[in-house]
Amino acid sequence: MERTYQEIREYIGDENQLMPFQIGKLTGGFREGVSFAEISNGGNLSVTVLPDRCMDIYQVRYKGKNMNYLAPCGIVAPEYYDAQGYRWLRSFFVGMLTTLGLQHIGKPFVKADGEELGLHGRIDHTPAEHVRYTRGIEEERPMLLLEGRMREARLFGENLTLNRSLKFKYEEDCIWLTDTVTNHGFGNREFMYGLHLNYGYPLLEEGTKLILESQKVTPREENAARYVDTWQQVESPQYPYQERCYFHELEADKNGISQYTLFNEKRKIGVNVQYKKEDLPFFCQWKMLGKGEYVMGLEPTNVFMDGPKIGEPGCTAPVLGPGESKKYTVKISFIDQI
Repeated sequence: MERTYQEIREYIGDENQLMPFQIGKLTGGFREGVSFAEISNGGNLSVTVLPDRCMDIYQVRYKGKNMNYLAPCGIVAPEYYDAQGYRWLRSFFVGMLTTLGLQHIGKPFVKADGEELGLHGRIDHTPAEHVRYTRGIEEERPMLLLEGRMREARLFGENLTLNRSLKFKYEEDCIWLTDTVTNHGFGNREFMYGLHLNYGYPLLEEGTKLILESQKVTPREENAARYVDTWQQVESPQYPYQERCYFHELEADKNGISQYTLFNEKRKIGVNVQYKKEDLPFFCQWKMLGKGEYVMGLEPTNVFMDGPKIGEPGCTAPVLGPGESKKYTVKISFIDQI
């Protein structure tokens, strides 16, 4: 940015000249009534956020190029959520970010009391309350902050909220995500939390590089084990293709930060994600390179995805005391070189 913000103000009549922002509602089909927010950072980044779907990120375009996968179901309103078995997939738009939790992560599960928990929990289908955006100045740069709160609560059960903020700075091609989970109940409450970050064409294509420092790679199932030596490779679309999942133990730097990079050398576009390993110590790679279903999910979580579930013996989900909160911060940077 060649000029300071005070100098730029002399050239503009409205801040949308620098960082365009709009919020509205979608119409038609399963997406009828879903609210959306469009943010452009004045640089190379355009982002679509869905406040009615947990403030999750539907799409990111970097230098005009799509960076994530979009499922054929499209955007689906939260009222179509179905907790039975794998029916979650009928409204899983995938997108850049789908949030996991807060009372379940992983495969469908039936609790001892008969409650059925669908794939990956229900928080991603929860509409946000108190949605607002604010503009400000940070380090001499215009800044836009989009915030909202999701409530996962019921009588005789959990009383949790997830407060999310997404920060954008003028001409900085990054998204700063801050999530705070709070227990509003009067007893201790276990919780599960994860970020299902999903990448697609044209960022993802044959030859795209996956760069991460993994201390240990564990295939999730037999099919993945047959291809364990190729977990880092991105091949062309195939049909049929059975998904392959790998659990990683990511390295952390001297500051405790884990990160990974996905980079397309041919197109000069990529993404780098950084977060504190102690906050999100578990990591799953979802490799699904099928025709029309061409996606790679890179998913940090606070609990082992295939471990014991809440209420089961041996569950290691973090516990929040009454009134206690836990904050997570993640920096998602979009890059043209490594």
